[in-house]
Amino acid sequence: MPQDLLALTDLEPPMGDLSIGNRLDTARSVWTQAEAGEEGLSRSRIIHQRILRLHGLARLDKLGVRPARGYHKCASEVDQDWITSFRVKRRHRRRWTEVLRVENLPKPRTDRLHWFDLAGMDADAVIIEVRRCGVDGGWTSWNTAMGAFELWGELVALLGPRLERRLQVVETNLSKLPVGVSATLADGTVRFRTADFSVGFRLDRPAWSWLSLAIEDNCLLDTNLLLTNPVKCDQGLQLHPVGAPPRVAPAVRCDLSGTVTVGGGDVTYDVVTGGQHYRYRWQVRSSGMTLKVTREAKRAEVVWSSAAWMIGWSNDVSPTHAVGGLVRKGESGTLTLPTWINAPGFGTWLIESDDATAGLRSECRRSAGLNVVEFKVGERAEKDGTHRLLPGRYEATFRMRPLRPTLPLKQDTPAVVRRALERTYYVAPTYRADLGTLSNSGASMGCPICADTWMAVLPRLDLSGGLAGGPSGVDLIRISLERLLDGGPGYAAGVVSHGGQQHEADDEYLMTGAATLRALGEYLSNYADAKWYRANRTVIAEKIRLMRARDLDGDGLIESKYRTGVSGSGQWSTCWLDVLSFGWKCAWSNAILYGGLREMAVGLRRFGDATGADALEAWSVELKANYRDTFWNQQTGWLAGWRCRDDKLHDYAFLPINGTAVREGLLEPEEGRKVLGRLWAEAKQVGLPDAALGLPMNLWNIPDEDRADILQGYPFGYYQNGGRTHSQARHLVMAFYKVGMTTEADALLERLCVGFAEASTFGGNQTGVDWRAWDDSLCGYEGLLTDQFGVLEAILWRWGK
Repeated sequence: MPQDLLALTDLEPPMGDLSIGNRLDTARSVWTQAEAGEEGLSRSRIIHQRILRLHGLARLDKLGVRPARGYHKCASEVDQDWITSFRVKRRHRRRWTEVLRVENLPKPRTDRLHWFDLAGMDADAVIIEVRRCGVDGGWTSWNTAMGAFELWGELVALLGPRLERRLQVVETNLSKLPVGVSATLADGTVRFRTADFSVGFRLDRPAWSWLSLAIEDNCLLDTNLLLTNPVKCDQGLQLHPVGAPPRVAPAVRCDLSGTVTVGGGDVTYDVVTGGQHYRYRWQVRSSGMTLKVTREAKRAEVVWSSAAWMIGWSNDVSPTHAVGGLVRKGESGTLTLPTWINAPGFGTWLIESDDATAGLRSECRRSAGLNVVEFKVGERAEKDGTHRLLPGRYEATFRMRPLRPTLPLKQDTPAVVRRALERTYYVAPTYRADLGTLSNSGASMGCPICADTWMAVLPRLDLSGGLAGGPSGVDLIRISLERLLDGGPGYAAGVVSHGGQQHEADDEYLMTGAATLRALGEYLSNYADAKWYRANRTVIAEKIRLMRARDLDGDGLIESKYRTGVSGSGQWSTCWLDVLSFGWKCAWSNAILYGGLREMAVGLRRFGDATGADALEAWSVELKANYRDTFWNQQTGWLAGWRCRDDKLHDYAFLPINGTAVREGLLEPEEGRKVLGRLWAEAKQVGLPDAALGLPMNLWNIPDEDRADILQGYPFGYYQNGGRTHSQARHLVMAFYKVGMTTEADALLERLCVGFAEASTFGGNQTGVDWRAWDDSLCGYEGLLTDQFGVLEAILWRWGK
């Protein structure tokens, strides 16, 4: 009977409401290069596919395409996107062929499906590759790939049966454990414990049951960093061949045979699944772990997914991120070794291998609450996103040990500051390898609105783990800037629509473009080489031109024609404070832009563009000449947050905004000192709580009429209306230092360091510890925000070597 094959679900375990929601289809992201007919698209980009993982033959009748949600850029209209270019590949008799290629599809007038005939062809696998869309262009999104298609046909082969097998336990001898290692045998697992970490191995399949890391706090040995579930195992060996049921999957199928042996601190698995033979020898020692894995196969095998060993981290416990050299080929997320993986609040693992056959891939699966790291042995990433397990015998040794940072601090650094940097050093570069960018967290989206914060911190950290071959903080920034310059979307970045008309998100979020120029200027000034500048100067010039065009009334300040800032509009923001109704002339965005113009001028001059540099310097002089008068509040003696389209000031005693203006030099030092003194006196007057849990953005209540609709009705002290956070706190601290208020700056910075030292202000995904009300209760959402760690700028400036 014909049906939508993309709506089919796989078999479920016999546990009722423990449904795993397994589907035959999914979306995945792959790197691709611009092809013929794709002029104007970036040299290298990430696109999304909809794949159909059939268990055998099916008949394909027709494919329907309709508009669907585009990339969710947050705090903007949820755009309906439409596909303009896609292609379909099917696999039949072990060969892939392109069966449909569609280009230059016009924008549809309705949401109805547009059908393409597939003539009843047979296939045991399908890849629908979305090459280009109407809104998101060449960076096609997961949302669109998952929402745009129906593929009608009929299964010829039935779904593979449930097949869960177990290993034979040969021996469990814990009598001769290595020095510093203890072990227990319980619940079908063996768990080893050292002073720094604990790891548990399942005896029924090659997988971990437990992993904890306690190099930052000994009590953390009792917290499992892995995602576990009674009927799912997102750990260890994983294998799903193309055109067949999964062989070793998280649930329903574990089609293997073999043995497991435990002797002392060693765990050995000998496993056969299909035509693949794996031998594992894990060695647990007090200093770390070593995995020697051998994979043998007589024939090559193409697979949807595979991992000789997978680590499935729970984002609810800690949103991990993996940092290594980025590989722009095949399914996104591949990294070169060495790679280190940080679990915020717990510490960092370093993974190394000297073997050319060893590989590693990292991916966030946010909807599943999961981050995965896949160890790969003897695999080749294919252009279409599949993976080829090569025939023959392949060996690789992976070494995994806790990694502690070497702190670049002076000897007289206060203990709490040293402890704070120790616990956040490897947290600060919140990287998403599968997106190819720094991000809001390891379980969130890219956010170039924080690019100025990344630039203020990451180049000053040694992120190599003490080893050659790993990326530096500058490399991570370069990669992130390249994605942005190549048109990659993110939070408040990319193309959005307003009333059906498309425009840059920077036209609404003025701060995104300003932060980008601030980071880009410093990169050009200090780190870029001539080749990189030549490759990107055209798009850089266009970014500058578009930013200049945002000065809508010719006073040197930029404005947003979409965000008016008028009370009662219920609009979202022009700046990082996204659920407040900043609009029209934004004091914060313009302060960051001022610093960006000055840095960009230096950068352009470094590469011989004196004309461009002169123009930016002149613009910065004009901006400064009008900045103070535009935002000065005579009644308070400090700067307001924004001046709306109705020419009214909106002032709620904003700390980071005044801090940014002072540190960037928009106020003269003596006046800046007075401004900060007045604000700090007001903070004491209103009873500002201890800064250990962060600072509020504003000291006075913001009424509902100046908040976005989503924040209306909540009391002062909740979230962005006076909630406390480390995010963006760096500006006030650096402003204190700028005007010579060193006593105040030191005292404030040391209290901010308490929250980092205790790891009480960042944590698991959606735990809400990133924001606190004035009574210390939680009022955040993500649990960790990348710009919290901008405070490291002040630490390194004040006490760095």
